[in-house]
Amino acid sequence: MHFYMDSKELTEGVLSVIKALPVRTTMPILEGIYLEATKDGVKLKCSDLMLQKECLLPATIEEEGFAVVPGKLFSEIVRKLPESIAEVTLSGKSLDISCGRAKSSLQCVEATEEFPEMRFAGETFTVRMDHNDCRDMISQTVFATAQDDSKPILTGVLLELGEEITIVATDAYQFARRSMLLKETVPERNVVIPGKSMIEISRMMDETEEDIELVFTKTHVCVNLKHSRLVARLLDGDYIKYKQILPKDHTTRAMIDKCELMESIDRAQLMAREGNNNIVMKFHENKLTITANSFAGKISEEMDVQINGEDIDIAFNPRFCMNILKCIPDEKIYMDFTTSISPCVIRPVKTEGFYYLIVPVRIYSNF
Repeated sequence: MHFYMDSKELTEGVLSVIKALPVRTTMPILEGIYLEATKDGVKLKCSDLMLQKECLLPATIEEEGFAVVPGKLFSEIVRKLPESIAEVTLSGKSLDISCGRAKSSLQCVEATEEFPEMRFAGETFTVRMDHNDCRDMISQTVFATAQDDSKPILTGVLLELGEEITIVATDAYQFARRSMLLKETVPERNVVIPGKSMIEISRMMDETEEDIELVFTKTHVCVNLKHSRLVARLLDGDYIKYKQILPKDHTTRAMIDKCELMESIDRAQLMAREGNNNIVMKFHENKLTITANSFAGKISEEMDVQINGEDIDIAFNPRFCMNILKCIPDEKIYMDFTTSISPCVIRPVKTEGFYYLIVPVRIYSNF
């Protein structure tokens, strides 16, 4: 294998596919990046068996061939290459990289087996979306996925498909739902995509200005762009029946300026992180008082709000609040409450299709 290519394009390609490199694996070959030179260009590929990312880069090919190179080390080497034309040569089990003054050589991964290929086959259906809408809907929900594997299905994002697309994510402490009409109706069905894969799909949206297609089989989803491709395995099992646990009504509704609330929470969490990492919100006579208490000191701030219903004191993890408020496009939001220990619903005042929920923290001391 022998080829020449721009070092900047090589770096961008490596940094794209390495997102699918597994954190831990019992298969040594998966710790590598699959590198192949063909007449069409240089193909890079990584896989953790749940997510596969690959890209095809333009290059001058002198000799075709392939190798599997150590993923982390190779990415660090190419990232530090000078901006010039890189010459890459496979000599036996060694990959030689020459770029400007920099010359490197690294040993390839011993290939006792073929590099795994995620097969994308079977009956398919396609969801077409504006690339901006796809990126935004993912970023406005995926933050709420569970980060541990105690309930594996919650590490994924639920897509409810039909006349519209609804994306749902929850870790049992925060809940996010976004809905939007599709340009073309698809058969009604639900799929669950791993949160990590959804984040990578979102990142791919920056590579195009055109509508994108999410192509599904019973077991996988695929996104094809001009020079890059993603294949992700869907999660098995049924997502929780979330509609049964959403509050049906409220006893208190507060309308609040979103930016003022974010600024106040941001200041309060400075003190909260020194203690139990909670902030307390007191809604009383069209005023909201936000307080945080810790061994380092205390902080309190009051703002004007519009309250309909009963006064209420309630405590939250400020990080969950900020996660949600960052996603809402409106200047004003509603916060709906029933009791101080019941979930709070947050949504924009004007814009449809946004629904968020936070589970409060029990208040054990009076701030």
